[in-house]
Amino acid sequence: MSKYKTVVCVSLFIIILDQITKVLIRSSVALHESISLLPFLDITHLRNRGAAFGILNELPDTVRMPLFVLILVVAVVAIFAFLKRAESRDRIMVISLSLILGGAIGNSIDRFRLRYVTDFIDFHWFGNPKYHWPPFNVADAAITIGVILILLQALFSKKVSYTVAHAQRHKEGK
Repeated sequence: MSKYKTVVCVSLFIIILDQITKVLIRSSVALHESISLLPFLDITHLRNRGAAFGILNELPDTVRMPLFVLILVVAVVAIFAFLKRAESRDRIMVISLSLILGGAIGNSIDRFRLRYVTDFIDFHWFGNPKYHWPPFNVADAAITIGVILILLQALFSKKVSYTVAHAQRHKEGK
């Protein structure tokens, strides 16, 4: 499968999964209601008018919405620039970029349609509010996983390159 087909398939999967889960939450869990699933995980229906962690939440729509359009356009252009440079066999990079693109589009659908993003995945350390991660959604998780995969690949590919170069210099007696 070409890298572009992979991007379309993975991104569409993320967008659809994200939108389905948000519709289910909005239709079955009251705003601010929490449902405990595990001692460290709740489903909590929240609305986030801002970006990650509520950043830009207080900006008026006349400023915030054009800013989000600009951020989305820059993100999509950057993703496709990196994708163009990525080789088809670099599956980690292609899938990572696909996850980020799908997440960005999934959250943008909410932002532009509803003027907020539905968040609901609520992790905490066994109910202790001091150890609480801000609630997020499928799109946020996809973006985070994509970024982590890219960072890990960069970290380990440089480490491997350094180790190979170091071994080569040692072998040559330098």
